[in-house]
Amino acid sequence: MTVSDPDPLPDVGIEAKPALLILIGLAVVYVVAFLAFGDRAYGTTIDLVASAVLASVLLALSYTDLRTGLLFDAMTLPLILLGLGYAAWNGAVLMSVAGAIVGYALVAGLAAYWRRARGYEGIGLGDAKLLAAGGAWVGLAGLPILLLIASGTGLIAALTVSKKARSAGEHVAIPFGPCLAMATWIVWCGIETLLFR
Repeated sequence: MTVSDPDPLPDVGIEAKPALLILIGLAVVYVVAFLAFGDRAYGTTIDLVASAVLASVLLALSYTDLRTGLLFDAMTLPLILLGLGYAAWNGAVLMSVAGAIVGYALVAGLAAYWRRARGYEGIGLGDAKLLAAGGAWVGLAGLPILLLIASGTGLIAALTVSKKARSAGEHVAIPFGPCLAMATWIVWCGIETLLFR
């Protein structure tokens, strides 16, 4: 492999201390979003419990992705089922199922395209499952805003990291899971404000 060839499997995981600092920053964003937009989160006891579970799992997934570059099915798949269950309890299961299917299909399709065009993995199916979970929780209507927030955050992170990597002559990959998780939480807390007011 020459210096100009991209590393097909660049190191995604980061050290524990920077990952913990990023996680603390994410937790602060979660609290601010909860306090600023918490219409849904403050509704009933069920809403509050659902919000607590969602935030906890999203933060755990973010930390795992930061440290390992992986989003484990043991966390993403139950999160999809919980989102669908919560939607069924609220009578919005069709929008939730549609959000989960479209969310998965978008990232899985992008991953397949990237793999075919570039010859290596650009985004993993763990991200597809996490976006499916996000779609299950915020529904099809919330998915475009979720993607906009996640993509914008990911772009800022990529530009920041790539500038440092270029100066060091490295090729790095950026975990997208924390961006998807944060966007899911923001839209979850503020979907009524973001879509209907």
